[in-house]
Order: sequence, then structure tokens, then C-alpha cells
Amino acid sequence: MSITNIAKASASATGQAVFDYPVHSFINGHVQAPGGGAYLDIIDPGNGAVIGSLADSSAADVEDAVQAAKEAYSDGRWSEKDPEERERILFRLADLVDRDSEILSEVEARDTGKPLAEARLDIAEAAAVLRYFAGWCTKASGTVVPAPREYFATTTREPLGVCVAITPWNYPLPILTYKVAPALAFGNTVVAKPSELASASSVLLAHLAHEAGVPAGVFNVVTGGRTAGEALTSSRDVDKIAFTGSTATGKAVLRAAAETLTPATVELGGKSAQLIFADADLEAAVEGVAAGIWTNAGQICIAGSRVLVQESIKDAFISALTERTGNLALGHSMNPGTDIGPVISEGQLTKIKAFLQEAEEAGATVQTCSTAIPQAGYFLAPTIVTGIPTGHPLASHEVFGPVLAVDTFSDEQDAITKANSTEYGLAAGLWTKDVSRVHRLTRKLEAGTVWANTYGVFHPTLPFGGMKASGFGRELGPQAVEHYTHSKTSVIHLSAS
Repeated sequence: MSITNIAKASASATGQAVFDYPVHSFINGHVQAPGGGAYLDIIDPGNGAVIGSLADSSAADVEDAVQAAKEAYSDGRWSEKDPEERERILFRLADLVDRDSEILSEVEARDTGKPLAEARLDIAEAAAVLRYFAGWCTKASGTVVPAPREYFATTTREPLGVCVAITPWNYPLPILTYKVAPALAFGNTVVAKPSELASASSVLLAHLAHEAGVPAGVFNVVTGGRTAGEALTSSRDVDKIAFTGSTATGKAVLRAAAETLTPATVELGGKSAQLIFADADLEAAVEGVAAGIWTNAGQICIAGSRVLVQESIKDAFISALTERTGNLALGHSMNPGTDIGPVISEGQLTKIKAFLQEAEEAGATVQTCSTAIPQAGYFLAPTIVTGIPTGHPLASHEVFGPVLAVDTFSDEQDAITKANSTEYGLAAGLWTKDVSRVHRLTRKLEAGTVWANTYGVFHPTLPFGGMKASGFGRELGPQAVEHYTHSKTSVIHLSAS
């Protein structure tokens, strides 16, 4: 069934799109209504309107999904398929994502509030990730071990079993594919639980996977809130958990995984610094910083939410960034002129405003770069904060909104000290024409990814993950093989004839 028959969104700029059907879980190859009959409102962040309903799955619904995935793994309907067949099906899934990219983009834009142009890029990325890991179906090979001569020893890569993917609301479909694509490529089965704030595209992907030929029970999606998440992470029939979200929730996931001794990888929060040196290409740095913090209204785990600028160019940099930011238009996701959308919810908006009020009361200068804020929806003008007192949370805590904290540094050592001063270690940016400096500082920055003279570059070939309180494990790239397979050693005694 085409997903246009499951959910539709109008292309009008009014924001009054209605999801034609409630968004339900997809379990064992079919739609499943919540056993308890509970539903959550789907709210368009761009106007605060209710545009649909989402099934709030019970623990029993989650158990249905886990058991479906367990049975599908045990009987080998997917893991025992020839790798070439899994590859063909995943390539077909990527083609279907391309086929229905416009409806997926509209659903993603309305669910998250991000501009439609950004949502289109997200869907294209999801298709690219699926294609990359489709190719890995036939590439995960083992080794022959140089054991003593009376033995023949090999290692092989084998699937883990039932993999759980718990994903956030800011990039629902791309981040889901970071987990589902490698899991399926290597023969695992999956139960995914997207954020209750943006679930629709994840469910639609499961429908497309079924259309592509992924057998029933292999890829399941359960929708809902905390009850569903806790039931998944505490299940003893789960063989792997992959989580992306806040550091606080990640800790809860890890505690639950420890109780069942379930392997887990977690990609958590960030407070990433961009270091701007006096010799940098100022225009390029301004563009990179603007993209790194205003994209998706700053709701990005790798948002460059801290700028450390060399003292001698501080005023010039802030002036250029303020001018650049002032040209950006806030608006609804479906408005063609929108550059920055709303934050995800009223609660998130209230939290961000409280951060800013506390910083201003503590003596910081809070400067908004736009006054044209839509009357409806959860909008916040892009905001630059300077003069933040030492130790204030705004300089070290994740805000997850269009808020940029700016500080200065005197030299390389001062820059490194300040950049590494938070508990996070997800990403960092460097802007300088000195190649030697790039190499020196890259080694010293405590971050899983360092971009130099660019920022926020993602590609399926590039491993991504954090250090410190930003989590551990890597997604994308060849490292995914290690996280979705285990190595088995086989030893054969070569008896004399």
C-alpha cells in the first residue's frame, strides 16, 4: 500500500493539514491499534494546532512487537536470507523512500516544525543511509586466524538478534535509519520506538519496508510515550539497544540495560564549541556558525551552540553574524519563505526562555536578531548571548534551541581549555587558515567529531558518536559492523589421516 493512503498532508501554507488516519504501531507486518485504547495528540509546532492522533502503546503492545521480532529472528526468515537478497530489498526500500519523498518530507516538516526544505534534505539523507548499508550486506566478512597448525580457525560476523532503536524528534527519519539500516543489513530484526513528539515518518518507513519485501516481524515500530520506552528497555528478549536523545534519558536507558545485561550504544547531548581564530575566513566562519546553530531552530545534538572567538576579532565577528542572522525569516514549516521554524513544543519554548531570563538576570547580554515572530506556534527569535558569567549553566548546559553563547579566547591553550570545559564531547568546529593549528587542536579537542573550516557535515561513510557525557559507540561508517554483529570464533581440529 502506498503511504499516501496512510497519511496525507496538504501543501498549503495555512498549517491546517490533517493526518487522515491515526498513527498506529506497525507490528508483525500490520497496523496495530493500542491495546489500552489510548491516544496522544499530534501537534503542529508551527501553529499549535492538533493535526492528528498517535497511538500510545501499552507494555503489552510492546511485548507483541518484541515477540514478533524474536520469532522472526529465530526462524531465520531474514537472518538466513542470502546477503544478496537482503541487499536487493534494502536498495528497493531506498527507492521507495525516494518515490514517496515528498509526502515523507511534508509529514516530517509538520511533525517537527522544521522548514520543508530542511525536511527534504532529511529524507534524502535517510535514503542515502539505506543505500550505504544495503551495500554492506555483502561486505561484512570474517577472517582466517593463524592458529597452531593442528587447528583451522576462523572468525565470522553474525547478527545479534532483536535490536531496539529509540530515536528523538529532531531528525526522526535520518536517525532511525542510522540504526535500522545496519541492523537489517546484517540480519537482525528491529523494534523501533520513535519520540511521541514526531513518530509519523518512522511508521511510514515500516510500511515502506514491508512493501519492499522485508518479511513480517522483521521491522516493527511501536508508538507512544514513556510506558512504551520503559517496556522496551527492560525487556529480557532484546539483544541490543541503540538510543539517541538527552543525556538524562540515556542514563535511564543504560540503567535498564544493565539490569538485563543488554549491550547498548547511546548518542546523547552536546554543547559543541566553534573556535574562530583571527586568521579565519570571517565570511565563511559566519556562514558556518549560522548554519551550525540556526538550522532546525538549534535543535541539533551537534549544534555549535558555543562560539569561542579570538579577542581581536570579537566585535567584527558578532557584527557580521548579527547582520547575517537578521536576514533569516521565522515561519511555518510549509511557508516557502521560512528559514527558521519553531521549537518542538510549548514546554521546550518555556524551558529555553527560562534559561535566557536567568542568564540576563545574572548579567549576560541577550540579543535577539529578529522581531518578526509569528503570532501562533512555538517560536523564538535567534538569540546571541554574550558576557555570560563564569560557571553559568548557559555556557555549559545544552539548551536545544536557537541560542548561541559567545565567549572569547586569547591563544590556543585558552581556546582548548574553554572548549573542553563542559561535560559533553560530541563535536567541535575550527576556523583557521593555519593547517598545522588544525592538526594540533584536533588532537586536543575532546570531541567525537571535529570539523575544520566547515561544520555539521554528515555522510553515511563518516562514523559519528560522542565522548564523555555525549555517549559512546559509533553510528554510520564501517564501525556500525561492530555494533550490530558479534564475532564468532570457530576452531576445527585437523586430525591426522
